[in-house]
Formats: sequence, C-alpha cells, structure tokens
Amino acid sequence: MSAPFGPSPKLREYIDWARTEGGCNVREGVRGTKSVIRVDGPDGGYWFFVGMNDAEPLSHSVVATLDRRLGVDSPFPKTPQPYR
Repeated sequence: MSAPFGPSPKLREYIDWARTEGGCNVREGVRGTKSVIRVDGPDGGYWFFVGMNDAEPLSHSVVATLDRRLGVDSPFPKTPQPYR
C-alpha cells in the first residue's frame, strides 16, 4: 500500500513522534499478558493500543484516524482527505 503515498510508520515511530513533537501524553503498562499504551492528545482525545507489537506497521487509514482522534497532524503518510 506504500505507493503512491510512502512507507507506513511502525507503531513505535508514531508513539515516539506523538510524545516528542505532537504534544501528546503517552502512558504504557501491562494488563495480564498484554501491553497497553494510552496516548492522550493535546485537545483531550485519546487512543488505546492493546497487545500490539512496537514493529507493527500502521496503515495509512489508521494514521489518518489517529491524527483526527488525537487532534494532531503527523508527518506520516495517510489516506487522502475524501477517503477518511
């Protein structure tokens, strides 16, 4: 799905960007045997990642959804506006 948009970011790349440049608060922990990551956006939106591997690629539509939900505009490729 990279062409023509570019490579998909890995989960850890997105989380690191959200924490350092996106103004998001990131909390990580474990519940049972699953890792849990909560990302709180600067405008109050939030998202949970449960049991996902750090190297998991995020599809362009997922990046668009995360950006919209968290209220940020990441530099990663995302689906074009009419298809969000």
